[in-house]
Amino acid sequence: MLDAVTLRKSIELAVTTEELGAGFYRTLSERFKEIAELNELFSILAKDEVTHEGQFRSLLANVPPEPEAEQPDTRYQYLAAASISEFFMGDKGAFKDVDRIKKKDDALLRAFSFEKATLLYYHAIADIWGQNRLLQEIIEAEKGHLVGVMKYLITDAKMRGLADNW
Repeated sequence: MLDAVTLRKSIELAVTTEELGAGFYRTLSERFKEIAELNELFSILAKDEVTHEGQFRSLLANVPPEPEAEQPDTRYQYLAAASISEFFMGDKGAFKDVDRIKKKDDALLRAFSFEKATLLYYHAIADIWGQNRLLQEIIEAEKGHLVGVMKYLITDAKMRGLADNW
């Protein structure tokens, strides 16, 4: 993604990320089906990721034209850096070795890392796009996911997905 970072390509990556995230959370939901609250948490997150995928697809249809620049400005450099975070490309990324996740805390930490990385990435997209209501809604939802997973990790609190107002 470093070669030619564009807003369109970045949103396409966001669509893919949400697709993968939904699958990741469905896998964890199934893996922890014996722990009702954890199963519910991951089911809600999977459903929310599907919602976000649709929202990003809507954004794709409305990507503003980008100026051609010989030297990308710092916003694009930040977006490139966010796209190559350990989450997306590292050996310990959220989707690596999902079959090895057996413990509740490991699953929650992986979910927390995923939500944190996507939040950073979506903020980088917003830096380029500017004010956009739908993108801001996605960012707010991701913040809620991050806080919800953190609270569950620390206190075993329940999360209700996009309906939560923490």
